[in-house]
Amino acid sequence: MTRVTPEAPEKFVQKVKELLESITGKPYAIAEKSQLGKSIWAIYIDEDRISNKDKLSLNVGAYWINEEKDGIVCIYSHKFYHINDWTEFYDFYFEDAEVLQDRRNWEKYRREVPRLIAELEAAEIIAKGMNKKYGTTIALWSGEKPNLETSFDAKGMSEGEKLQEIEKHARAMLKAWERLHKWIKTVGVEISKKTERSRMRIVKFRKDVISLLQDITKSEYRRGYKKELLSGVLWSVVGSYYPKKDFSSNRGVWYVKETKEGITLFSDNFETINARNELEYNSIKLMGGVTAGDLEARIDCIFSSYDDIDERGWRIARPITQQEAMKYGLKTIVSPQLLESIADQVSREFKVDIQVMKDKPVLMTEFKTKGLKQNDKLHEMERRARGLAEAWKRIKEMAKVAEDSKV
Repeated sequence: MTRVTPEAPEKFVQKVKELLESITGKPYAIAEKSQLGKSIWAIYIDEDRISNKDKLSLNVGAYWINEEKDGIVCIYSHKFYHINDWTEFYDFYFEDAEVLQDRRNWEKYRREVPRLIAELEAAEIIAKGMNKKYGTTIALWSGEKPNLETSFDAKGMSEGEKLQEIEKHARAMLKAWERLHKWIKTVGVEISKKTERSRMRIVKFRKDVISLLQDITKSEYRRGYKKELLSGVLWSVVGSYYPKKDFSSNRGVWYVKETKEGITLFSDNFETINARNELEYNSIKLMGGVTAGDLEARIDCIFSSYDDIDERGWRIARPITQQEAMKYGLKTIVSPQLLESIADQVSREFKVDIQVMKDKPVLMTEFKTKGLKQNDKLHEMERRARGLAEAWKRIKEMAKVAEDSKV
C-alpha cells in the first residue's frame, strides 16, 4: 500500500520522520492514505512501539505533523485532556464543549473549574514565551480537547528549508510541552491541593447528606453535576433510580442544594407519584411535569427508556416518542389545595416551614446556614427531610385510595 499521496515524495516524508526521531528519541509512524484527509502527508508518534512506562513521561509536544494541500505545514501537540475530565473533581459538566475557546469566558468559569482555567492560562503564557524565543506561531486551542499547535507556509521552500522550519517548530513545541508538564507538577499541584481541601470537605459532607436521606426515604441518591453557571451553588444531590429502580420509593426529598446563603430541599414532582416504571415517569416529564432538580436529572435520561437489551444483555437507551408520551404520560392529578393542606400539617408537626412551589406541584423547604456547623446543618436537614418524606407518604396514600376507587 502506498503510504503517502503522489504529491508528497516518500523520501522527503521519511526524512521528516527520521528528523523527529533524532530530536525526540521516540519512534514515529507515517500516516496511511485513509488517515490523511486534506493533507498530502502526515507523521505521528507511534505509541504502539513505546512501553507503558515510557508513555507516562512522554513528551508529546510534537505529536502529529502534516502538510496541507495548500502548502501549510502544521505541528500539533497531543491533547491535554477532555475538558469534562474535570467533571468528577469539580462536579461541573460543560454542555458546550467549545465555550472556553472564547477567552472572555475563562473568568466566568474560574470559580467552577479553577485548576482547568489556571492550566489553560499557563499554556497560553508558555506558548507566547516560546514564540518570542523561537519565532514560531504556537497557539492554544482551548476547545473540547485542548492542545497546542503551530504552523508555517512552506510554499516555495526547498526540502532543506522545509526541514529546517519543521525542526524549529518541533523543538519549540517540545519545549512548550516540557514547560507545561513542569508547571502541572509544581504550580498545578499546589493549586489542586488548595482546591482539593475545600472540595474534600464538600465531598465528605455530601456523602453524609446522601446517607441521611437514604435512611429517611429509602430512595437512592447521587451527586448532582452543574451544567450551567449557577452562582453560589456549592454542592447538590439528586434522587436516582439506579441501581434499584424502585418507583414506589419515597421521593419526598428528591433534590437538595447548598448555596452560600442556605440549604434548600425539594420533593419530586407530585404529578409523577403513581408512575410505575421509568417509561411512565419520563413520559410524564416529557408531557410537562418537571422535577425541581431537572437541571441535574436531565444528565441521565429524562427522555430515555431502558427497556431494550442488546446481545450482551446490556440495556440500550431508547428515546421516548411523542406517541409514547401521550400513551404513558398520565399525570396524577393533585389538588393545589391538598398540597397546601398537607404542607401546613407537616410544617406544624415537624416545626419546619414547608411551601408549595409557585410554578409546579413540588414541595420545598429551606434554611439559612450562616454560623451553622456541619452537624447543625445535618440536624436541620433531617427535620425538614422527615417532614417532606411524611408529606409524600400521605399524598401517596391518598393517590392510591383514589386509584383504587376507580377500579
